[in-house]
Amino acid sequence: MGNSTSQTGFGLRFGGFFFSPGLIPTVVTILLLCLLVNLGFWQMRRAHAKEFLLERLAQRTQLAPVTLDQLLSHGSDLADYPLQVTGRFLEQYSLLLDNRSHNGIAGYQVLTAFLTEGRILLVNRGWIARGPSRDVFPEIPAVAAQPASDGTLQRVSGVTHQPSPNYFVLKEDDYTKVSWPYLIQKIDLEKSSLLFDYPVLPFVLRLQPDQSSGFVREWHNNIMGPEKHYGYALQWFSLAFALVVIYLVVNTSKTKNMQ
Repeated sequence: MGNSTSQTGFGLRFGGFFFSPGLIPTVVTILLLCLLVNLGFWQMRRAHAKEFLLERLAQRTQLAPVTLDQLLSHGSDLADYPLQVTGRFLEQYSLLLDNRSHNGIAGYQVLTAFLTEGRILLVNRGWIARGPSRDVFPEIPAVAAQPASDGTLQRVSGVTHQPSPNYFVLKEDDYTKVSWPYLIQKIDLEKSSLLFDYPVLPFVLRLQPDQSSGFVREWHNNIMGPEKHYGYALQWFSLAFALVVIYLVVNTSKTKNMQ
């Protein structure tokens, strides 16, 4: 009598086929399989996180503008809220965020200090072109904020943004040697606190679009859509499936039927 499945030596016989993998290929395959599957699930988690961020953005941008005290009562999650504050711009203190382009033209985003309720709020006023030389900074347009009700303060409105301090740059900014305007490669609010005698708020205010301001304000959150992450996950899972198929095929040979 012949069995359709039997164990022979270090392999398994399935009908007319004999599966006999080596130890090292098996270990390598298991390690690669674990890596590929984990990468697939990692992309799935990222897709779910992006779905949450996009849903949060859509919900919060529909809210009425909040005050600074109302915003700070929300804890550490302060992004994407419409905000209106009063204070005064400190126009002599502006940061130029480097390597920002618009329609293929190199330029900067200008963040100017705004003193409100005894704290510094960095206000992103938008993009301006760099000019013919990196050695000479462009002229920054004057502030055109609305006056507050008492006439002595200014009022600005926009949407809050929390930049990541982990944004990769080739060279970190040196906040110990500063001249104004100060060129930066990324927004680091914690380090920016070294520049002022007032505490710096843990978010940036992106101003509403205004064609008369002299700035381009087309804000992009740089959020990759969740569909791309789902696509990447499918690729990793497909590679994992292909790896298993290759492992089985390479380590399986055809044998003659035994009577």
